[in-house]
Amino acid sequence: SDERMQRIFAGDTPHNAAELKALEKRAKEIAARVVPCTVAVELGGGSGSGVIISEDGYVLTAGHVSGRAGRNVSVIMHDGRRVSGKTLGANIGIDAGLIKLEGEESWPFCEMGKSNDLENGQWCLGTGHSGGLQRDRTPPVRLGRVIVNHRHGIQSGVMLVGGDSGGPLFDMDGMVIGIHSRIGGELM
Repeated sequence: SDERMQRIFAGDTPHNAAELKALEKRAKEIAARVVPCTVAVELGGGSGSGVIISEDGYVLTAGHVSGRAGRNVSVIMHDGRRVSGKTLGANIGIDAGLIKLEGEESWPFCEMGKSNDLENGQWCLGTGHSGGLQRDRTPPVRLGRVIVNHRHGIQSGVMLVGGDSGGPLFDMDGMVIGIHSRIGGELM
């Protein structure tokens, strides 16, 4: 039933193959929408990830990826196309940064969600460029659960590695609920 599937998307464990397949189908639908918005960020010899959050080209990333305002950055789209951008600055306290893509085109983007109402155990999806940009693959998509929704951040069970920093975390409606930061670290 639809009610049962909504409970699964909210964190219930699938009890049979049909429910597991429905969860997989939902994850694939979300991935198809969010992968085109997930970007690789190259700056000063380092790399990370980000997500386009507006049609006019604002990219949300980790503050330790973007750094200070006014830096030139190369943003690589999911299809390999390179776009120039400029860092707008960072809030190091919450490890969030912003980049503005150059150009007047309409960009694919993901909407921001709300993390306040997340429950422990809810399913979530993470994307990013784990291990750095690899031209022969799109950003990996990984399924996990919210482990802790803390006032200082969200801890999830989504498998992350170097290169995922700045990549987005999505709820099961495909809304951005967080940015990958402090990979493997403890919440404050």
